[in-house]
Amino acid sequence: MKTILFVCTGNTCRSSMAEALLKDLLEKYGLENVRVLSAGTAAVKGDRASRASVEIMRERDLCLQEHRARPLTKALIEEADLILTMTANHKKTVLDMLPEAREKVYTLKEYVNGGEKMEDVLDAINRVYQKIEEKKQRFLMENHKKLKVLKEKREELLRELKTVEQQVIKIEGEFQETIAEEEDRLIQLKGQVPDLDIVDPFGQPMEVYRSSAQEIEEHLKKLLKKISNK
Repeated sequence: MKTILFVCTGNTCRSSMAEALLKDLLEKYGLENVRVLSAGTAAVKGDRASRASVEIMRERDLCLQEHRARPLTKALIEEADLILTMTANHKKTVLDMLPEAREKVYTLKEYVNGGEKMEDVLDAINRVYQKIEEKKQRFLMENHKKLKVLKEKREELLRELKTVEQQVIKIEGEFQETIAEEEDRLIQLKGQVPDLDIVDPFGQPMEVYRSSAQEIEEHLKKLLKKISNK
């Protein structure tokens, strides 16, 4: 039996709805060899599904009343055959907990849209971000005293505010020039990557929950086609 684990933040909205929706779809398609679980990277054990999530699932004749939130653990990660996260940040959290799970962790959108091929692009994006961070740290070390003096002067000498502002902007502009190449590269790389996140409906109007559930369901149908062909 294959175990699929959905992951979001609190396990009270997106991942709980994904679990309920996939279980329903599996039953409708007559697929019995798949076990579905869900968990949250910051879940409080035993929390109930959000009121809005319960209502949205009720509109689909599905029940989330008995759902109880489950915190994500290494044991759950190891147990799952496939881990589908709601956002790229959730995916990062999973891999931070258990790096060796890399081959079985994807965002839901990434997996159903052939995201196995996106790893190289995502890695390239991370390398560019790292290069920017290195340049930022180096730039701040070289210009820390200058910026500190200028910012203190800006606060103390209001009459000279305009002049000081121009100097600060100039220094910050110089930094932007140092990373211009990396910024251009990021734009090129991001153009190759689809939006991999499911919108977080927490605290939003019912319509946002409804839209989130619809988005999840659409990608779960793609998921079913994919796993039923394996």
